[in-house]
Formats: sequence, C-alpha cells, structure tokens
Amino acid sequence: MRVSFAFGLGDNNKVLEVPVDFRRHLISFIKRILSDTPFFSRFKTDRPGFSPYVFGVSFARLLEKNSCCFKIKPPVVMTFSTGFYELLAGACNGAILLKREVSVLGLCLTHINLLPLLKICKDKARFKLVGHTVFRGKNGYVGAGDPESIEEAINTHLQKKLSFFSQQYGNHNFEIFTKIRVVDASRLQKGVCYHYGGNLTTVRGEVILAGKPELLQFIYDFGLGVRNGQGFGLVEVDNRS
Repeated sequence: MRVSFAFGLGDNNKVLEVPVDFRRHLISFIKRILSDTPFFSRFKTDRPGFSPYVFGVSFARLLEKNSCCFKIKPPVVMTFSTGFYELLAGACNGAILLKREVSVLGLCLTHINLLPLLKICKDKARFKLVGHTVFRGKNGYVGAGDPESIEEAINTHLQKKLSFFSQQYGNHNFEIFTKIRVVDASRLQKGVCYHYGGNLTTVRGEVILAGKPELLQFIYDFGLGVRNGQGFGLVEVDNRS
C-alpha cells in the first residue's frame, strides 16, 4: 500500500538548492505525520529495530549536482510504502493536517495521492530500485558486483525483519520465510550516497528475484535491504517479461 506526498512552491519554475543529505528532512516529516499514531513510539528509542515502512524521493527535474547540494526544480515527491493499513491511514491523516504548510526543505505539502494497490501473484518479479538500496553483509556493505553476497544479504535481512515484525506486530502472519533467489543481477550498478555525515556504499538499477509471492510482496511493501526508514530500498515492480 502506497501514498505519494508532493511538496512544491507557488512557482515551481524556481530553482531550489537541496542538500545532498536531504533524506533527513523527509525523516523529520514522517515523524510529524506519525506523531499521533502508535507507530511514533519507534522514534523514542535508540534502537527501534526494522522500519515498518519504506520511502523514496524523486525530483521533478534535477538540474545540477555537486558534492554538497542538488539544484532542482520542484515538486519534490516522496513515495511512502507499508504493508500495514493502519500505518498508511495514520500517515495520510497526519499529512492532511499539514497540507499547505511549509513542511520539507522550505516547500509546502501540496498533494496527497493514494497509489493503486499492487498485488504480486507470481513467484518471480523484476524490481526496479528507486534511488539507492543498501545491503549489509558479513564484512560490511555489499556492492553491485557480488550477486551471491547480495542474495545472502537479502535473505539475512528478510529473515530478521520477518522475525522482528512477528514479535512487534503479532497480529500479522509473518511466519512465511523461505529463501529468495537472485535470478538476474546484471542490471545492478554501484552507487555512493552521502547520508548523515558519511558515504554509504549502495546499489542502483534493477534485479530479478524469485521466491514465494508473499515474500516478494513483503519486499515491495516494506523495502529491500536495510535503512528502509531512512529512505533506502524502495522498489517498483517492472512487468516486462
């Protein structure tokens, strides 16, 4: 389940400078819209565990990029995804209260759009990574040139996240883990992303994964890899064969 939040100006032709660590501004926005929901409790602990949502950010037009900022034209659009209906409803209700207010990067929240529901019914899916995705392996962050380590990282993250969700949100069925297989990683590329004062090794592009439809749906709803609640790991499903 997904919703998109669009942030703009009265004049969307104006050039805006956005810091390279822009994700932290969107994290602050999410905290605000979830402040009156039970899910806000995760922001009150130093070790909140796996995020029950994932988000990604896109710009209407990227004009220039350097080491400290992007020059863009608004709107800025954040796609927010979760498998929890009550979380999505809470996020939408919280955002409605902020509509037309200056909310992110000096921009006003102008549009709140519920996106069409997507249901994965097959045991294979081509996922397009929206922005950057972070995989953590046994020896640190995993790059695009190591599909075996990516597969291992996906399964490690997935198993741990399912176990955490089963404990944290026990009224949901998350006892469904079986291994995911990387079918094709040839379209993945190495990325580097500045985030919270340092550079992260990331992966970009697209990947074909095979596994239970319920697990592929879980990845679509909650994100791929780690740091999903910090704006990494949102995926789209590409329906090409």
